[in-house]
Amino acid sequence: MRLAGLGALWSIATPVKLAAQSETGIFSLNLGLVVWTWILFGLTLLVLAKWVFPLIAGGLEQRHAKIQGAIDDALSARDEAKGLLSQQEAALEAARSEAREMLESARQHADGLRKEMLEEARAQQSQMLDDARREIGHERDRLREEIRRDAVDLALAASERLIRTRLDAEENRRLVHEFVSDV
Repeated sequence: MRLAGLGALWSIATPVKLAAQSETGIFSLNLGLVVWTWILFGLTLLVLAKWVFPLIAGGLEQRHAKIQGAIDDALSARDEAKGLLSQQEAALEAARSEAREMLESARQHADGLRKEMLEEARAQQSQMLDDARREIGHERDRLREEIRRDAVDLALAASERLIRTRLDAEENRRLVHEFVSDV
């Protein structure tokens, strides 16, 4: 059947070819050439549509899918990078906040230590002053006692002299009491 169609086509094209050869010119029309051009164009179009265009379309689809995948990967990587950046910024802010808290805590601890040391130094100073006062009081009492003993010894010595010089006991007692009361 195909051969019959081709034969009929050939038989139509041959007279057209002969007629076309007689005319020459720039605008001359060769009907055989036109028919064969259309037949070859149709066959080429059929071959292209059947085998080549699907391959080209498949390649274009694969390329489109690859590009779309790359775009999607880039978008997800960008979103992930934004998330990581926000996490980094949050971590950095948390670290700064923690450092501020640690600094404030250290400052408060140092102030507490300073106050504690001042209070301890004041307590030691107060204790030393109390000890010094007590020591001075003891020394003063000891010196008073020593002075009294010396005064009594002097009074006794004076009274002994008086007694030797005078034997009046009543006068001697009065003198001793006056002397002791003066001291």
